Amino acid sequence: MSTRTPSSDETLAAAAVGAAVFSADGEQFGRVRETRGGYFKVDVPWATDYWLSTAYVARYEGNEVWLAIPRSEIDEHRLEEPGLEPSADPHRATTADAVISDEEALAQRERMERELAEQRERRLRGDA
Repeated sequence: MSTRTPSSDETLAAAAVGAAVFSADGEQFGRVRETRGGYFKVDVPWATDYWLSTAYVARYEGNEVWLAIPRSEIDEHRLEEPGLEPSADPHRATTADAVISDEEALAQRERMERELAEQRERRLRGDA
């Protein structure tokens, strides 16, 4: 039986469909129902199915998928639909360029604090 540890951008193989899903603390809570890119759908008995990122897979072997997160944290990571793959995200380039640098943020904060101090002084003098 081979053990695989997927890289962060590797997809969970379609062969994993039907595999039991275990949390890091050893609890089996579902089965892989479907895989799509870097996500897999968890079929949970008597509950609504949901998607998880393969980034949370610590390893998969045979017919078992082991997650790197405990059962108590899984709800924080569940998705109704699989997300966009980073390479398919049309806004990936624009969001990286839209963020201001630390120096720009500091200069903006100093300017805003200076303007607020001036407004406060005018109010106290009655010039508002």
